Amino acid sequence: MDDLLKFIEEQKIIAVVRASEHNDADAVAKALIDGGVRILEVTPNISQYLKLIENLSKLDQVLVGLGSATDGEQAHRAINAGARYVSCHYTDKNIFTVCKNNNSVVIQGAATVTETMEAYNLGVDLIKIYPANFLGEAPYLNRLKRSFPFLKLVPAGGVNLENFLDYLKAGAAACVIGRSICDKSLIRAHQWPEVTERAKQFIQKLETLKVTR
Repeated sequence: MDDLLKFIEEQKIIAVVRASEHNDADAVAKALIDGGVRILEVTPNISQYLKLIENLSKLDQVLVGLGSATDGEQAHRAINAGARYVSCHYTDKNIFTVCKNNNSVVIQGAATVTETMEAYNLGVDLIKIYPANFLGEAPYLNRLKRSFPFLKLVPAGGVNLENFLDYLKAGAAACVIGRSICDKSLIRAHQWPEVTERAKQFIQKLETLKVTR
């Protein structure tokens, strides 16, 4: 468990595979990996998403998780397929219990200070600040970290190339990145090289932060 959390905090980038068709989602995942991304989040809206999780879980140096989970049974199926973490937009005790009983990292959502502390007190590994772009972005996350420095926060919603480093400098443990890498227009046009290029741009941004520290 500690190794999984360490890997997430080292990699910093959790990329959501945004595609509904299985073949497109598979192509997106490969494009993201080619771009240097090592943490992939597969959502249930993808056809045959469990099969995709199973295939990705067999790859070396790739951590795959289930995103947008809605119940414990769904989380359990994903973990059995090979998901090493489960993420949802809110705090759910059933999903939390399934993850803890199966040695999987749990990422659960919060918006307010009260919700954030409830997630922390429940024992959530990483607290997803969602939707970050409607909550004040990096300054809001920074204020949470200043008040509660022990929190491990992961912003999601509206994270892009321009504000990515702002979140990390504000204290984010990692960032969930979706549309800014996997835009629907790219998927419709099967522009997989562009997905790879966008992933590389995020990786390059991350490298500049490491150099300055």
